[in-house]
Amino acid sequence: MNPRPVSTVVLALLALSVGLQAPAVARASNASTAPDHVLTGELVVTDAAVNQFRLVRRSGSFKAPDGTKVAALGGKPVRVEFGSDGGVLRVSPMDIHIEPITHELNVLSGPVEVRDPAKSTFTIPGDDHTYVAPRGVDIRTYDGHVVEMRVDEKGRVIKIDHIVRSADAPAPTSPSKCFIGDASVTPGSSICRRGTTFRCADGEWAKTGTVCD
Repeated sequence: MNPRPVSTVVLALLALSVGLQAPAVARASNASTAPDHVLTGELVVTDAAVNQFRLVRRSGSFKAPDGTKVAALGGKPVRVEFGSDGGVLRVSPMDIHIEPITHELNVLSGPVEVRDPAKSTFTIPGDDHTYVAPRGVDIRTYDGHVVEMRVDEKGRVIKIDHIVRSADAPAPTSPSKCFIGDASVTPGSSICRRGTTFRCADGEWAKTGTVCD
């Protein structure tokens, strides 16, 4: 008795079943063609022996073209170019550009006028801004003294130092002028700032301690 021939329909169903069980892997395509679409992301190697990989937060697996060192790209951001047939044309690492963080510092100088010792606030004559001393600095020790301070772009005082005049410095041939903003003031002149008198002496505003209106 001759064996019954296997039905063509049964063979087709078996082939379909095997195809459904196999994972979907986008094959490599001809690298000479122009890319149809591009995906980017972090590459994860799934099988280095056959150049198989996936992208973080992307569904599916892909196969890189022959000659691509997939293992060397593991964990790196890459650009994956695909052909119109869905195959991978090229896998290339992406350059990571880091913008440097820069800070602008202004240098200001003048005598300190303490406004609120508890809050470490103070002002400089000729400047309407109220500053806060850096943490750990007792601003009371600077009251009435000429200082140099570094202020960032947000108006925060980063550093404050006493200005010490050298005893060996030659005496000026003529008294230096003081400034209120861009305007110069002759030596010996006085101004009233928030109820306190300041006098121009040697190019700097010195607190006299005299109350004014």
